[in-house]
Amino acid sequence: MTFLVVSKPNPFTCGAQQFGIGLCFSITYASILTKTNRIARIFRAGKRTAKRPKFISPRSQLFICGSLVSLQLAIGVVWLMMSPPIAIPFYANRNDHQLICKAARGFSYMIGFSYPILLVNICTIYAILTRKIPEAFNESKYIGFTMYTTFIIWLAFVPIYFTTAHNIKVRMATMCVSISLSATVALLCMFTPKLYIILLHPERNVRQSMMASKMMVPKTNSSTARVDSGTQADGTWLSNYFLVFFYFILEKLK
Repeated sequence: MTFLVVSKPNPFTCGAQQFGIGLCFSITYASILTKTNRIARIFRAGKRTAKRPKFISPRSQLFICGSLVSLQLAIGVVWLMMSPPIAIPFYANRNDHQLICKAARGFSYMIGFSYPILLVNICTIYAILTRKIPEAFNESKYIGFTMYTTFIIWLAFVPIYFTTAHNIKVRMATMCVSISLSATVALLCMFTPKLYIILLHPERNVRQSMMASKMMVPKTNSSTARVDSGTQADGTWLSNYFLVFFYFILEKLK
């Protein structure tokens, strides 16, 4: 999305900015929110009863995540209908004439950012609530690092955005930096540990390693055991996928 923000304004790029920026963040943080919410509900229910909580199956998780993303889709569609994307001239002063997207003037971009910011706040709360859950279950430590850092980035971005209404260059540069930092933090914190194990310690990318981690944590009930089994299966499938992907890239580079 950063390339769209810095590209030459025209109806297509302006529309892609309005619709795509918020959508990308919504997909990312809706997925994290769905995962942390699932784990939090399972462990909360496990302390009270052995009954399996509702809506924790993969199909239910896809539905919940899709519902969260659909809200951003609705916001983007309504915004495009009410404010069609166009490029307009902007005169910062007599000697500085710029061509900008209409949404860059004023505070229109916050329409697309408001919902992702809400998701970031909720994800941060869930990251705090699940920080003590064993790492073998839900990667809570890495999710926490991701959300704490992302929260700080957006906490710095919002006041800068509102105080640079008359300096479009600074505003757009700040937006690009915030988008790039948020994406980089999510990639590094969520996937670097996986790649580290896959590439440097493949002996740990087995079920026995996960089972060893389980033996170090207190015994839980059957609902907890079920979520651990499902999480391990998902992690193994994702690890194998990345392993095949990187082997393919290495072969192409030879």
